[in-house]
Amino acid sequence: MALTAGRTVTKWIRFCVNAVNNAAAEIPIDSLGPVGFVYDEVELTAYQDAVKGYLANHPDASIDITGPFDTTAQVAMAASGLTPTLSGSHTILAPLTAVTHPIGVWIGWGMRKLWTAAEDPAFGVIAATPTAGYVLTKYQVEGEKYSARFVVYPGTVPAWGTAIIGAYTP
Repeated sequence: MALTAGRTVTKWIRFCVNAVNNAAAEIPIDSLGPVGFVYDEVELTAYQDAVKGYLANHPDASIDITGPFDTTAQVAMAASGLTPTLSGSHTILAPLTAVTHPIGVWIGWGMRKLWTAAEDPAFGVIAATPTAGYVLTKYQVEGEKYSARFVVYPGTVPAWGTAIIGAYTP
């Protein structure tokens, strides 16, 4: 089995977001909610149908995270395959509560190693624009932990891929 195949563990997950200065920053996370698309189901059963029938509506792709409350300074995101230096969660997330334009949010899963571009899966909006990205709708601190929620900006289609996040493009 190749090193890039198989299962992963939490220590290889990288979570990155565009900070208010538009640079990509990586923050510490303890938990990551389900990632991907969830479709609302519209029931279309007619009276004469023997079994209920449904149609998938528009999907949702929100991202929920929790992690340690940290005020460490912002540092540049590590390149593909390199050990990341984490920015403080509060340093990055608190200023984003006032941002109304879309921002890039990226999650990379290293498979049995540090995440590597073109090999390992990634999800999110690789490079946010004025009309595509995520918006931070929740940032709360409880004791030594924070929780945050990112929702899709209208018209955005996040994607699975193998590329690294880019800077916000105004």
